[in-house]
Amino acid sequence: MPTPTPDTLKQQIEPKDRNRYAKAVQDGQTILTDGGSKADAARAIFRLIHDEHREVVLRAFIEGADVTLKGAPTYYYNISRKFRKQKAD
Repeated sequence: MPTPTPDTLKQQIEPKDRNRYAKAVQDGQTILTDGGSKADAARAIFRLIHDEHREVVLRAFIEGADVTLKGAPTYYYNISRKFRKQKAD
């Protein structure tokens, strides 16, 4: 059996709730179509699926907020940090 690579492991992580994931991606795309920014779309996506695995959220950012593969972790870091601060207050 071949040794799994980080890329194959990432592909195996599935959303806990596929419907909520699909809605988050759709909401992000709608925000972009309505003239919103990538950051606005990513924030909306994060609010819906913040309890999912990090890789699932990154994939949703790429699909729903039109964020690049390299940009997605930055969006995740910034949005999750702000989200945690707001929850703490």
